[in-house]
Amino acid sequence: MIFMMLVSWILISCKPDSDLEIRDAMMENVPDSVLSVNNMINVMTDIHLAESWSRINKSDTIPQDDRLKMYYAQIFEMHNTDVKKYQSSYNYYSNEPVLMNYIYQEVTEKLNLLESENLNLLKQNKK
Repeated sequence: MIFMMLVSWILISCKPDSDLEIRDAMMENVPDSVLSVNNMINVMTDIHLAESWSRINKSDTIPQDDRLKMYYAQIFEMHNTDVKKYQSSYNYYSNEPVLMNYIYQEVTEKLNLLESENLNLLKQNKK
């Protein structure tokens, strides 16, 4: 009986507090064929910024779809990747909900930080 309690305690203590809790091993076991978690965060952050900018930039004479293609090419070049690797990485992480949740949390945090910094700059410039 004590043995069963001990085994149960060990199993419970090794389990993450939440099914969405990320472990270092999860990030380290990402295949080499996909972008690392940190690279994926950076690429997705830049993609979200580019998509937002292309939606709000109404004065641009280049059609939005063409502009986005240009932005995507620049983003992939900047991060030393290509659309094929990004798509395969996105598909991989889509099948790993814990990692994808972590990635989106980090992307959201980075975007919120950038927005906050920009709002602070705007306030300082108005003074």
